[in-house]
Amino acid sequence: MPKKTRLGDDAAIYQQRNTQQSEKEKLKNMPWKKRFGYIWDYYKYYGLAVILAVIFISYIIYTIVKPRTETKLYAVIINNTIEDTVWDEYEQKMTEYLELDPETEKVILSSDYYFNGAVDYAASMQQVFLAHLTAAEIDVVIAPLSVFSGYVKEGLFVPLSDQLPTDLYSSLTDKFYLSDTEDNPRVSAYGIYLTDTKLFKQHSLAPTDDDPFLIGIVANSENKKNAIEFIRYIYNEK
Repeated sequence: MPKKTRLGDDAAIYQQRNTQQSEKEKLKNMPWKKRFGYIWDYYKYYGLAVILAVIFISYIIYTIVKPRTETKLYAVIINNTIEDTVWDEYEQKMTEYLELDPETEKVILSSDYYFNGAVDYAASMQQVFLAHLTAAEIDVVIAPLSVFSGYVKEGLFVPLSDQLPTDLYSSLTDKFYLSDTEDNPRVSAYGIYLTDTKLFKQHSLAPTDDDPFLIGIVANSENKKNAIEFIRYIYNEK
């Protein structure tokens, strides 16, 4: 007697095909709004992967195409006593004064360096400050005398007689901070008191008579000309 070879309708070989067919029919009979949600449930992870890939590629392209901004003046203010908004205004003023292109050139007046706060925070800020100095990124330092004098001794600043034009140097002789350094016994002008400037007279939030602020040009600065113009602007501002 020959064997029966016909499979029943519920045989396993038909299960997947029937399931697939029912899914297609299910999708076909859905309204468009539900159909979209149904498809999203099935393909959302692939969709998210595609979206993330597009964002990543777009970021890479933007980074390559976007013009790089070069810092033309970087000033660090230590133990700041002036509102940050004032420094923001002076960034804009100096950008205009130096005739820089804001798209590709910038001025940074950073007032984030506090050495008189909590010990851990002060130590961290000093390390960041040192790292920027080592990288020759800082052009100007504004600091109270108690901090400034120590950096002068360590040779952080360049003698102003070697940098300032004759007219500017002559107009500031009564405001100079004179000192020697550990490596140079010759007394020179390394800083300028800021007490009488409009910037500090009008905007300082704390008395500075006992510990006045000074400004100096960092010895390894790569923007000394702009540092000089910054000093000129501050002292000539009316």
